[in-house]
Amino acid sequence: MNFCPNCGAKANGGAFCTQCGTALNQPQPVVAQEVNSFPDTKVFPDTIQTPVYTALPVAPTPMYTALPLTAAAVGTPGAAQNKADTVKGSTGPSMCLVKKGDKHQLRLKFAPNLKRGESVPALLGGVHDGMAIGRQYLEENIHGEWRYTESALGPGAGVQLQLERGEFLKLQDSDLVLDVSFWTMTEGTSVNFVGGSGERTYLGGGEAGRSWVVNNDGTISPKNYSGLVLGAAVPIKATELAGCWNCCCFPGGSAVMNITAESDDVYQECGIFFLFFVIPIPYGKKRVRKSAKQFVNSADAGDVSIFKNANKFWFPPGMAGCGGRC
Repeated sequence: MNFCPNCGAKANGGAFCTQCGTALNQPQPVVAQEVNSFPDTKVFPDTIQTPVYTALPVAPTPMYTALPLTAAAVGTPGAAQNKADTVKGSTGPSMCLVKKGDKHQLRLKFAPNLKRGESVPALLGGVHDGMAIGRQYLEENIHGEWRYTESALGPGAGVQLQLERGEFLKLQDSDLVLDVSFWTMTEGTSVNFVGGSGERTYLGGGEAGRSWVVNNDGTISPKNYSGLVLGAAVPIKATELAGCWNCCCFPGGSAVMNITAESDDVYQECGIFFLFFVIPIPYGKKRVRKSAKQFVNSADAGDVSIFKNANKFWFPPGMAGCGGRC
């Protein structure tokens, strides 16, 4: 029941007040309407066709770009102006064989040119970017019929290399080619520059340590040994050698020893040598670094321990032996 807003009299549902005549508001009927909650939304089919994208073939990006020159040395940054520019000294690492994929493997920047037989500066890429293959000294040493110069890695200009006869990597400033020491195709073997008299320099084929293959990824492998590549002979620290070792060398005997490092370049070695594998002889000696992987007895320059890596001894050809950690 409503009341008149003017006089307060009961309205009794009428349109006007019976006391004062004031018009009264009446409630409007509610009319159901179709409501569109999303007036701007278009109706789509239940199934929408998903577009299919076809992948385009992508050519691999080469890590090393070929030089746009027939003779790569002409105007190439890093090309040595003279032979002395390629000398790196003996403080840095030399070259050796490492397993393919090793973190110390070397990659040549201009491998495509080298593979085509062009003369290129031996500049390195990848993790060794800014470094180059050089020599420790200018001179050629003599050992028997062979002339040799030891390799070295360092910043600056590199030696000029050319692939000759499809397998020999020759220095362009000397009659020397890249050579695996003693042609021992194992990890850790040093790699240097060697030459002989005339055609003796070019001994190849089979198990030859002067035959090489330039790989597409810029690495260089000995022919027939694709699992090995040129690498940096990073010095083994004496601290990496600490612990128990044993070795056996025929026919001399065997030994068990303990290595205690004094620094990265010096260690104390104490143990027992079994002469002819029977007679025990206690000993002790101090060894200092001679090269990246060699430590010499401080009291006897002829007593040198050579390590293949931080877990194995290295024995040169002519010696039958083995050695490693206990």
